[in-house]
Amino acid sequence: MKKKLLAALAGTIASAALLIGGVRIYNYIEQSIPLETVMTEQYGERMIDFELPDMAGNSIQVTASSGKPKLINFWASWCPGCKSEAEDLNHIYSKYKEEIDIISVNVTTEDSVEEAQAFLEAYDVQMPTLLDREGIVSAQYRITAIPTNFFVRADGTIGQITYELTKSRAEPFIQELLGQ
Repeated sequence: MKKKLLAALAGTIASAALLIGGVRIYNYIEQSIPLETVMTEQYGERMIDFELPDMAGNSIQVTASSGKPKLINFWASWCPGCKSEAEDLNHIYSKYKEEIDIISVNVTTEDSVEEAQAFLEAYDVQMPTLLDREGIVSAQYRITAIPTNFFVRADGTIGQITYELTKSRAEPFIQELLGQ
């Protein structure tokens, strides 16, 4: 009897969790309640240093100890959200590139170098773009959705993490990074 009651209770809790998760995803997709930040358990953690090749094959290091705030954008060429945020990211890059390291990381395990290059050309992406060919950095950053954007403070700690980005959503996070 106890086992049946526990099984029923566990089933009810699991169903409720799935329902709540489904509603949040539905609301995000429908934009009625934008899901602006994700993975809050990473807030305050120190970013993980990484080194990846850029589009020209040069090895680029991204480190927490650089002393400069960062915006790290994980994306793929097939991603609708990546396409819609490209113009806003270009604007953010042109406005803040002297104050913030803005880095684009193509999740190449889900893409190809050729498709990434075509995307960069089509959307006139100017920010440095790195290729995560083996998916190691994406795994370290626990990327579960594309696009995902990490706002990293000058001390190397993660301040915010967002999905698809717009200029208006990014501005408060950028001002926080700049200490304003």
